[in-house]
Amino acid sequence: MTYSLPLKALLLILPLALTTACQRSDPAEAADSDPTAQLEARPCWFNVDDSWPVTQCFMMEVPENHEKPQGRKIRFPVVRFMASEKNPDKFPLLHLGAGGPGASMGLEPENASEWLWINYAAMTVENGRDLIVIDPRGTGMAEPRLSCTEFIEDATTAFQRPLTSDEEGRVFSYSLERCYSRLSDEADLAQYNSSSVARDIEALREALGVEKINLYGVSYASRYALTMARDFPDSVRALVLNSAVFPDIPYVQQLAEDSLSAYLRGIDFCGSDKLCASRYPNLRQRLESLVEQLDESPVTVSIEHPYADGEFPFVMTGQRLLRVLFQALYDEGFYPEFPAVIEGLEKGDPAPARDAVSNFMAIILDPYFGDAAGISHFCFEEAPFVDFQQARQKADGTGILGGAVRADLELMQLQCRIWAIPPADPIEAEAIAAPVPTLILHGALDPVLDAEDAERARNTLPNHQWLLFPQLAHDVISASNCAEAAAAEFLNSPTEPVVEQALACRKDEIAAQSTEASSEPEEAPPARTTAGDEGQR
Repeated sequence: MTYSLPLKALLLILPLALTTACQRSDPAEAADSDPTAQLEARPCWFNVDDSWPVTQCFMMEVPENHEKPQGRKIRFPVVRFMASEKNPDKFPLLHLGAGGPGASMGLEPENASEWLWINYAAMTVENGRDLIVIDPRGTGMAEPRLSCTEFIEDATTAFQRPLTSDEEGRVFSYSLERCYSRLSDEADLAQYNSSSVARDIEALREALGVEKINLYGVSYASRYALTMARDFPDSVRALVLNSAVFPDIPYVQQLAEDSLSAYLRGIDFCGSDKLCASRYPNLRQRLESLVEQLDESPVTVSIEHPYADGEFPFVMTGQRLLRVLFQALYDEGFYPEFPAVIEGLEKGDPAPARDAVSNFMAIILDPYFGDAAGISHFCFEEAPFVDFQQARQKADGTGILGGAVRADLELMQLQCRIWAIPPADPIEAEAIAAPVPTLILHGALDPVLDAEDAERARNTLPNHQWLLFPQLAHDVISASNCAEAAAAEFLNSPTEPVVEQALACRKDEIAAQSTEASSEPEEAPPARTTAGDEGQR
């Protein structure tokens, strides 16, 4: 999930689309009356190494509009990794995709790798439990994939030019208009939302012949898990929510404040270390001055990445720097690099910023990102409940570091005027209080949702455990063996406490990492972890 716009046409956070804004049918009854969904076995479209678990591949066909089961059909990919020693008493764990909304899980032939299962092996295939992975409707390998190729084409050119925020806004609004015009002829964009995804999952559960299923949601995909638990509580055994988002939190309403908090956490990370604070003093003032400096005199950062041919000359303005930094702060491995990026750009040296820019543009130009599906989510279940005037006032109070947010808010409203889909029922902005056993794992450095807000939101779930991991950002399971071990224990016995043991494990993990870091040669750069997080736009 991201708020750093115009990341692939501004994809945010939200939970679901129904067929009408004023009448909400019972999804459980609708699922029972839908005989048209079917699971089709397919040869796996990617190479499977001998070290992999036994792997089965499918395409799941469902109605695009669940209220019209005889209408147009869509498909989404399903990959099942079989437990090495299967325990018949252990229900599968279904990974609900990479978040975004709209991010690809990486199931494409050229992208599929052991990371599809190895990050979750301890709680699934090595623990007697099958792992099932999907791309939700409209994303990745789903058919259709609702990707705005127009945005990719325009962004490829735009980010090589020193455009102002207003100029970028005009470019990307034209991208959105062309994207909508093309895709609205081949898809009902009002059907791509969390509620529809939940109904897809219920149909998949029935097709698999599984009585109950465990759900794993990372980032925005946690909204799918929560929606499923609300709409089909009898079908869900347990939830594991990794870096969760919650439908009752008005993310866009507080976007400016949360973005500023994310930058300040990056600054404070250095300030809390005496050597770093001495080496890089006054980071906030320097960042603010750098944003002004780059808006007046941009710097070109030449990068290479998979979706561009050869060298890509990214023109770094101040507003683009804010977006690049926000995206980079999803990864705790970036925090030690944060001050060096600022100092390098102050001196006109783009080298320290190259990795962050490369990661940013790899997301922007990712052809498997379902941007249009993400916009549908946002315009259906988030935007109708946002007071944009209040959001702009909050952005005005954040000074120069809120400049990117102010531009983004304008583009968000424009994209929803273009999409013109009916708003969700107010239930989609209400807290979900499903009694399903739930484990919530969150990083103290998460830029998307401040830990204090997450702590408040979690209390609406009556049967949950809460794990806040120090020194981790977004997607804690990909970054910490302790987080995965806690999830494995929880899935084995959802009513047994796992918090105390997990936090003790994390304390030892941090100590081991500190010891390892102190033993490295001084000239060695800080170790950069790859959190394996869904590429977020």
